[in-house]
Amino acid sequence: WPGETLTRCCCLCCWCSWPQSPVPEELRQVAGQTLSLGCRYLPRKGPYEPKAWCRETSPDRCSLLVTSSKPRTAAQKSRYTIWDEPDAGFFNITMTQLKETDSGNYWCGIDNSSSKSIYLLRNISLVVSPALTTSPMWTLTWLPIRTVLITSPEGTSGRPSVSGSET
Repeated sequence: WPGETLTRCCCLCCWCSWPQSPVPEELRQVAGQTLSLGCRYLPRKGPYEPKAWCRETSPDRCSLLVTSSKPRTAAQKSRYTIWDEPDAGFFNITMTQLKETDSGNYWCGIDNSSSKSIYLLRNISLVVSPALTTSPMWTLTWLPIRTVLITSPEGTSGRPSVSGSET
C-alpha cells in the first residue's frame, strides 16, 4: 500500500540476494515539470504481478508511492501515476508538479506484497533544480508627451506667457 516500506531484492538469474545498491541513473528535471519514465521487465505467464514506484529511505528500503493493481489501467496516488503494459514488458511512471524536495533516489520494480519486497528494475537518482525565474534587466521610464514652458520677460509686470510643444 502507498506509504508502506519495502525492501529491495535484486534478483540475478534464479536467486535473490541483498547486494549493494546498483549505481543510480541520474535524471535532471526542473521544478514544475513532469517526469515520465519507463521501466522494462521480462513478460511472464501466470497471475498479474503489480508494479511499484517508491522513494528510497535507506540503501535497502523504500517508501511506496504508487502501485499498479491490474494491467492496462492507470493507478494514481497524489502526483504519481503508473501504467503497466505486461504484454509489452514495460510500465510507465509519471510524477507531476516536481519540487526541489523531490530530489532523491527512486526505484521502479515488481512489487511482492507478501514478502514486502520489490524486485528492482531501475534505480533512479532524481535531481530537481529550481525553476528559472525572469526578472527585468532594466526599467523603462516614460517621458512626458507634452512639455510646457512658462516665461516672463524681464522687467514686465504682466502675466507670463505660456507656450507648449508636442514631442
